[in-house]
Amino acid sequence: MHNHDFDLLHLNAVEAEEGQDASSEVVLHEVAQQRSARGPAMLVSIAGHTDAGRLSEQLSEYLLATLPNRQVASFDVDAIFDYRSRRPQLTFTESRFSDYRGPALELYEVEDSLGRKFLLLTGDEPDFQWERITETLIELVKQLGVRLTVFTDALGLPAPHTRPLGVTAHGNRPDLIEGISTWQPNAHVEAGLVQVLEARLDESGHDVVGYTVHVPHYLAAGKYPPVAVAALEYAGAAGELMLPTDELREAARMVDSDISEQVSQNPQIAAVVEQLERNFDQYATPQQRSLLVKDNEAVPDAEELGAAVEEYLRTQPGDVIFGQAAHDDAEAPSSETDTSEDTPPEDDSGDTKR
Repeated sequence: MHNHDFDLLHLNAVEAEEGQDASSEVVLHEVAQQRSARGPAMLVSIAGHTDAGRLSEQLSEYLLATLPNRQVASFDVDAIFDYRSRRPQLTFTESRFSDYRGPALELYEVEDSLGRKFLLLTGDEPDFQWERITETLIELVKQLGVRLTVFTDALGLPAPHTRPLGVTAHGNRPDLIEGISTWQPNAHVEAGLVQVLEARLDESGHDVVGYTVHVPHYLAAGKYPPVAVAALEYAGAAGELMLPTDELREAARMVDSDISEQVSQNPQIAAVVEQLERNFDQYATPQQRSLLVKDNEAVPDAEELGAAVEEYLRTQPGDVIFGQAAHDDAEAPSSETDTSEDTPPEDDSGDTKR
């Protein structure tokens, strides 16, 4: 192992106050010394194109706020991100700029509720150097003796919020996959870093499992706590970890109550939800609760994913349910949302039949 294998990483030594260099050997030795005999699990949740309901943000913020943790490493952001393609945010107050929030991709060592250590890779999906990042992470998995890498992400699908969230399980561990999936399509899909990393870890002989949770399409842009609860349940069970969900469950109950109230007050939305329920119930079975695909198993296109809902969004920009900023604070749901982004082309048919 040579330092150039980790030249994209900033590695954090535990005993920095004693003047230790944060070399790869020092940091890996520190983490390896503290791991269990079986090796840690690594949970991967990265914000990218499969992050419906803002899953990654919720998962990382909640775990790092509720469980003991320390940052082990971070990737060199200047080497892997295109700042102009998605500009970072900062705050301007009267006459000064502050609170710069740039992109990040970070690795943490976390203790679950029973004191068992695991690794958490979280942050933003990089724009560049996927191959080198993947090689670096595979080397980390080898050096740290990671026994299982668990991926969590989420897709927006035409499922009603009144039915259980579905999931697609994937990976090379049949004991953690069989009987779990509610939808198993055969399709060419757009790749993200997490999909590439899962495939490469699988090819190199490491144990991997992933859970892609299905989020109602019309709630995919905003923060949706139920998807975080579901992801933590799957990840905890697969990784044999005790991960807290109490506060997220309470937030999910509040969001569900708010959604139900608003749906009941708007006949147009209620009609769309009822149509989605009929589609869901027609194609679902007790073993496949979110099988919402056509007979040829093609993924429905954007126009078919609740066109009537999208039409309503264009005419009701302040609706709390469907905006990008919906429920940024789950304990006090906001009444203002931004629905300007990710709006599919108009479709006047509103037809959601399969």
